[in-house]
Amino acid sequence: MDKQKLIKKFVKGNKRAFDKIYADYCDGMYSICLRYTNNSDEAADILQDAFIRIYEKRELFDVESQLGPWIKRIVINTAINHYRVNKKFELVEDESYFEEEDEQTVSVQENNNLKSVLSECIEELPPGYKAVFNMYVLDNLTHKEIAEFLNVSINTSKTQLSKARKMLKLKLEEKNITSSKVEL
Repeated sequence: MDKQKLIKKFVKGNKRAFDKIYADYCDGMYSICLRYTNNSDEAADILQDAFIRIYEKRELFDVESQLGPWIKRIVINTAINHYRVNKKFELVEDESYFEEEDEQTVSVQENNNLKSVLSECIEELPPGYKAVFNMYVLDNLTHKEIAEFLNVSINTSKTQLSKARKMLKLKLEEKNITSSKVEL
């Protein structure tokens, strides 16, 4: 079945079309959910809630648009809402901490396991830092969007990201990974 026909059937409520879309996107969306929690069961719950929302909001989808980004946005919003409701982390207002500074980058020498080391370091971040880092760096949300989602100021979002980057830099340095030119 061609993708446009599949999407049109999905929007009309066709169960098989929804099942096919779920099968196509569930693995990638699960990894997004897992970034927001360290618990695979919680990630599965978030994914399930997200796909329920996707099905419920299917009629709002513009069939001329890309389906993947629309699904991803709903999954991210569901993961963020999950944390907001469960208050799994606390963001601290600290506007005095944030000062405009040049974007710093953390770089590494050629290293085959860099991705796994970086993922491990991100997982070790405090939950608030990790959430803002994920939203900004991995999900490409703006500080304004993050602030709205988490009900905090834009400066708090910036501060959390800055602290997360500094903590990641320290964690990488502890693992003898040195600076050169790989951006965080």
